[in-house]
Amino acid sequence: MSQANESNDRSIDRQLRVFERRLTRLEATQLTGKEVNLSFDRVYDEIDVLEEQMNDRFDRLEDRFDRLESEMNAKFSELNNKFDIVMRHITGQGN
Repeated sequence: MSQANESNDRSIDRQLRVFERRLTRLEATQLTGKEVNLSFDRVYDEIDVLEEQMNDRFDRLEDRFDRLESEMNAKFSELNNKFDIVMRHITGQGN
């Protein structure tokens, strides 16, 4: 799972570097207004795709943390119940 996340992170980093190079080239060239607008529209479309991918990853992580929190709360509840039973037995209140 970690390797898949690292691969996704590298992919996102690579895409961001590509965007940065493209923006730098756009700044350095003489283009018409229409060409600049089209180029930036493509960049913004690709940024939207990246944002959606990042939001999907965040949602999956959030769901995983919610499940882990629920499991942890269930374990704590189970431990508390066992502790109560042991304490009742030790103090003689469970008889």
